[in-house]
Amino acid sequence: MRIISCCIALMLLLTGSASAQWTVEYERGKLDHYYGIAFPSASVGYIVGGGGIILKTTDGGSTWVDQLLPVPDSFFDVFFHDENTGWAVGDNGAIVYTTDGGTNWIEHSQSKVLTTADLNTVYFVGGYGWTGGDSEDIFRTTDGGTTWYLVEALVGTSEVEGISFVDTLVGYAAVDGDGIIYSTDGGLNWTAAVVNLGPYSYTKSDIEEIFTVDDTLAVATGWGSMVGPQPTIVLVSRDAGKTWNCPDPTYSWNSYAYGLGITKFDDGEIVIVGGGSGFAGLNVHGSADLTTWSRVKEFYGDYLRDCAVLPGTNTIMAVGANGTIGTSTDRGQTWSFNFNPDFGFAGIKAMAKDGGTTFAVGTKGLFMKKEVAGDWVPTLASPNGFTPILQDVWYVDGVIYISGQYDYLAKSVDMGATWTQLSHSAALSDGIYKMHWFDALNGLLVGEYDGDDAIYTTSTGGVTRTLIWHNVKSYQFNSVHFAPGQDQNGVIGGDNIGLYYTVNGGLTWTESVEDVVSTTDDIEEVFMVNQLEAWAVGDNGTIVKSTDGGKNWFQQPSWTTTIELMDVEFNTLNRHGWISGNDQTARHSKDGGVTWIDLAPVLGSPTDDIDCIYMQSATSKLYIGADHCMIQYWDNSQTGDTPISLPFALNQNYPNPFNPSTTISFTLDRDGFVSLNVYDVAGRVVATILNKTMAAGSYDVGFNAKSLSSGVYFYKLNTADQEMTRKMILLR
Repeated sequence: MRIISCCIALMLLLTGSASAQWTVEYERGKLDHYYGIAFPSASVGYIVGGGGIILKTTDGGSTWVDQLLPVPDSFFDVFFHDENTGWAVGDNGAIVYTTDGGTNWIEHSQSKVLTTADLNTVYFVGGYGWTGGDSEDIFRTTDGGTTWYLVEALVGTSEVEGISFVDTLVGYAAVDGDGIIYSTDGGLNWTAAVVNLGPYSYTKSDIEEIFTVDDTLAVATGWGSMVGPQPTIVLVSRDAGKTWNCPDPTYSWNSYAYGLGITKFDDGEIVIVGGGSGFAGLNVHGSADLTTWSRVKEFYGDYLRDCAVLPGTNTIMAVGANGTIGTSTDRGQTWSFNFNPDFGFAGIKAMAKDGGTTFAVGTKGLFMKKEVAGDWVPTLASPNGFTPILQDVWYVDGVIYISGQYDYLAKSVDMGATWTQLSHSAALSDGIYKMHWFDALNGLLVGEYDGDDAIYTTSTGGVTRTLIWHNVKSYQFNSVHFAPGQDQNGVIGGDNIGLYYTVNGGLTWTESVEDVVSTTDDIEEVFMVNQLEAWAVGDNGTIVKSTDGGKNWFQQPSWTTTIELMDVEFNTLNRHGWISGNDQTARHSKDGGVTWIDLAPVLGSPTDDIDCIYMQSATSKLYIGADHCMIQYWDNSQTGDTPISLPFALNQNYPNPFNPSTTISFTLDRDGFVSLNVYDVAGRVVATILNKTMAAGSYDVGFNAKSLSSGVYFYKLNTADQEMTRKMILLR
């Protein structure tokens, strides 16, 4: 489960340098990015990337071999005339070429002399070639690359991102700032094209790639920035590059993704790949005449920087961030990782635990498991190759549930060895982002359906579901949490400060009243400390609190107004709290959320995000799950602090006598399986209140005796090796 309770059997007393306390337990690590790919034939292909990487395949991408290079510079583009002759350009004006199919790569005599700025693109038509980059210049060769010379010096911040030519005379260039320029004399002179970006009011836009389709038809792609959405830019020219227009005004380009690479199948179908915020692997297809467009299922977890069709086939390969290489044999409808099968970016989104096993889930279908004395083992939690971003994981009564984007829901009854897929959808606007399982069969699922808020209930372990809430406020629901130890009081958080509460186990939900500064920030996570106190965090440093079970929420002090906060946890015993978020944010409160202390974790990059913060009481560890499959923990034993020692206790119910409802409080001194039963004076079980695995901590649970007659009853709390009994009186 997400967390049955954050009633923790320990206290973190933070002293000294915070960063010194963190230990890296697992890191997938960052591979060099791949920026360019080219296939001169169906069997032979090349990939270029960071750190001076050039890879070659001779079997259609099944295996790749590093090529020996004369320079260590990163390469951003690769172009091959045929299987033997190719060029790569990159960092600091680096230029290398091969004439023997990559057996030998030679640094050009003008490498890092022609320019010392990065070169982003290279293109050839016969013996004519062009290159350009961050120097804001375009260079040309007319002798097959023997000699290069400057032909165009651009003005301002107009980095050249892509070049493509129809023939030796007509060509186009994608240029930051200036948009698109074209030439009709082989690149000697360039003219700014007329660019119509479509219905969006951009504050900034960049064209990242450009591609020649035929003598008059061309396509370009990039991204735009504006208040609200950040649409993908796709442009088409039908007059040899002089004017460019948004190709299909009926198609929504509001995708929050960058278009970065373009390729074409033999029949003319165009494919655009890229990546962006919240997901990655943009995958857009255009018809041969570029009049109709569709968006196809993406890669998950990494930006795609470039793509290439294997000539004469239906196979396309794409490359991108963190060593990602993907292959589709059905024109981009489905993908597999055939060179780097690891999990790339793999942000850890949620964690859970059995008594001795900890689980984590993340992007690209990532499921990880760690035994007490073992290491983290990453696997793919998908029986059918469908790998969405997994957003939540629960363990309840021997069953592991996972859920995520694209309405994905699956379960395992053998600790993650095999999975049963319960649902998934190709719809971009569907998702199950958080779950609450009352037991192995009964659960509550929240997220979005058809782009709007959605709440599902299930009594069949997810095999069937009932949609009980949809499109009421058009909020995407991001989180749900119930008060520890009872299943009646719960809260939900969603977009635009969407906060709701229930007092009947989720059967009905009521909108909360929020006294907050902004009503447009999204709530990313909610947490109930008990039946009355609840917390929520979200965009732009949003922290809000409720003291009446979620009915009313009030703005709380925050240390930031810009960072997106992603997770919040509380210890219900001592009201210590933890918050995580973007830009390696992890904070701790020792005063019930009044002030927050920086825990100062150090990740691979200051911009890496911590989506999950999780207290594992049994091992005295505070876990964080972050980008690049990073898992770190803070071990209390490193500071010499002594964890709180909890008693095993069963308190007197209140009120007592009662009619017909009462509350039973108890404390568990360790994690384990718990039962709480009610008996009559003859010793017969008349009600079962709890029968599940629970974390150490203090709990309040409700009991309704509406089906019982007046009299004396006994309630007994049992664990594996302890029990305690008390008497209560029902008076009608």
